[in-house]
Amino acid sequence: MVLQRWQSVFLLIAAMAMVAYLCMPVMTLMNESGVVSVSALGCGENGEANYLLLTLDALIAILALVTIFKYRQLKFQQRLCHVIVLLLVALLASVTVLALMQRGHAIAVVSYSVLLPFAALFFTIWAGKRIKADRKLLSDSERLR
Repeated sequence: MVLQRWQSVFLLIAAMAMVAYLCMPVMTLMNESGVVSVSALGCGENGEANYLLLTLDALIAILALVTIFKYRQLKFQQRLCHVIVLLLVALLASVTVLALMQRGHAIAVVSYSVLLPFAALFFTIWAGKRIKADRKLLSDSERLR
């Protein structure tokens, strides 16, 4: 059996990466009062929630799942992929700004979980390329009719 819609698999992987990113600590802040872990949900011991990360992360995961089910509208699906890419760039920029804002107050140690948005970005771009290939194939078949 050949899977025809690889972009659905890629978008599902991107959505799963962003759901996993929800509870994982983004960074650890160390200062004289102690150690605080920053994550989107604030899970775990001494966890601090960041609502900007939570909003962006949830929006990306939901949009990736919605994009999967818009398989009949390839143009709209491709636009949603572009929106997801922009949101992922905004999420990565907000993590960078959040770490840089701690410069004078605490030492910010970014964890490995920050690689999950990069993976989601990679899979979303790859899904967009597959959607573009499907649109080209569909337009070529329409031309032959």
